[in-house]
Amino acid sequence: MKKILLLIIVNCLGFAAIAQNAPKWMDKSKKAVVSITTFDKDNRKINTTNGFFISEDGEVLSGYSIFKGAFKATVADSDGNTYPVVSVIGADDLYDVIRIKISVSKKIAFLPLATEPVAINTPAYLLPYSPGKAVSFKQGTVSEISKLKDPYSYYQLTFPLDDGQENSPLLLASGQVFGLSQDDASGKKGQSFAVSANYVKSLNITTTDAFNSVYTNIGIRKAWPSDIEQASISLFLMANSQDAQTYLETLNDFIATFPQAEDGYLSRASHYANFRTELASNPEEETSYLNLALADIQTAAKFSNNKGNVLYHQAKLIYGVATSDMTITDTNWSIGAAMAAINKAIETEDLPVYRQLEGDIYFYLDEYVSAYNSYIKVNDSDLASASSYYLTARALENIPGAQISDIIVLLDSTIAKLGTPTSPAAAPYILERIDFKIKLFLYDEALTDYDLYYSLVNGQVNDNFYFFREQAKFQKGDIDGALEDIKQAIELNSEIPDYYAEEAAIYVRLKKYNEALGSIEKALALATDFGACYRLRGICYVRLEKKTEACEAFSKAEELNDPLAKRLIRENCQ
Repeated sequence: MKKILLLIIVNCLGFAAIAQNAPKWMDKSKKAVVSITTFDKDNRKINTTNGFFISEDGEVLSGYSIFKGAFKATVADSDGNTYPVVSVIGADDLYDVIRIKISVSKKIAFLPLATEPVAINTPAYLLPYSPGKAVSFKQGTVSEISKLKDPYSYYQLTFPLDDGQENSPLLLASGQVFGLSQDDASGKKGQSFAVSANYVKSLNITTTDAFNSVYTNIGIRKAWPSDIEQASISLFLMANSQDAQTYLETLNDFIATFPQAEDGYLSRASHYANFRTELASNPEEETSYLNLALADIQTAAKFSNNKGNVLYHQAKLIYGVATSDMTITDTNWSIGAAMAAINKAIETEDLPVYRQLEGDIYFYLDEYVSAYNSYIKVNDSDLASASSYYLTARALENIPGAQISDIIVLLDSTIAKLGTPTSPAAAPYILERIDFKIKLFLYDEALTDYDLYYSLVNGQVNDNFYFFREQAKFQKGDIDGALEDIKQAIELNSEIPDYYAEEAAIYVRLKKYNEALGSIEKALALATDFGACYRLRGICYVRLEKKTEACEAFSKAEELNDPLAKRLIRENCQ
């Protein structure tokens, strides 16, 4: 009984000592310490931990781990007030810390951050969350300091944490907070640790964090980077990772955060217009999204210092919608409206990018001379690219009387713009250049291009490649090379009668008539009404001095409307 009485007395003296040693700021500071509860997507509780306010507008520091998988979180202060967590500002899963924001209507009590370095043996006060008027705290000293991330530190304390005291603030005798408490990960209970509160305060979401698992593991809204340019990049990066409705919510949030940034309105206008089908539940609602898009463009113009840029985006959006949906009858979404907008943009400032879009619109309207003139202006600028030269070539190709040699020069520039040595990206343009060179009977140059193409694609070509290269070799007079290529084509695809007919024509040129007849039979086995093959068969029989068989073949060719059959019959069968 005496031992029990003695223990009670000692404990009472201990509590009295704590009460006496409590700093004057303790009662006020406890109002800044909170309890945080997280919930999953089904609104089931995940966990509860401590945290504390570090600003009068509701910034809170706490532990990261309870937020993993959370779609909702609430913060409760010692007076029983509860606040929703509205965003995650920054996080670090390695050090298990997070910086969040709550929604508040008035200024709240917060803990000022330490401004002076903390030394070993510095007195430290642990202040966990306690509801009501009660104040519980622990007092000890800093026993060890190590580097966290320069200039921040990681602290070891002389006292252990009790259950539920993690993520509480650690304060100096001045009442400034210097750390966020963490248990000893080794399982030992004689000591505890703290992450620099200033480090947690420094955490911010950056441009690429939209794809970082640290943040994607949390379903609660993420704060935007404070820098508008970084925020705009983040907005752009999120576009392909969210469904239409979610990205619209993201756009709305961006605009709410940066209400005077034109990028938000222009991006939302594009989203309204391009994803109206996914966003709307009926055709009438789709139309309303088009109206909302135009309204956003007008709002962007109010906040923009570059009216031409807004007009360009308007023209580009209208052009894209008008060319992809022919059912739209609203004149505000017509090709004419797109042209009017880009003309106004050019009047504001004659930029190459505006001329590029102007050329695209003219090209769509089959006004190739105007398109060509627009693209030429792009090519004469710093914006000149493989694409602009290629589009110029395409426009020129459609202008009556255009010189093929001029088209080839433009294709040369297209390929050159893709880099030296020639890039594999140039391969399709090289094939087009071959066609024009063959039209000018430049077979040597065409074959050089065929070889270049072959090397660029590492020999990964199909039967068509060998078929067309064979014809170029045949026209040049490289008959052996032509025969080798047509055999390659047949090896890759033995079901094309034209290949066997081409092989037969080569054999005729080589005066190998029996081999030619063999190829003809294979072609006719695949296409019994192949008139040119019957004519070719007749020629072989004429050369083999088999008149009867030759005339039978020519007659069959005539029956199948071969254009040369009648002349061959006159010359050989009468």
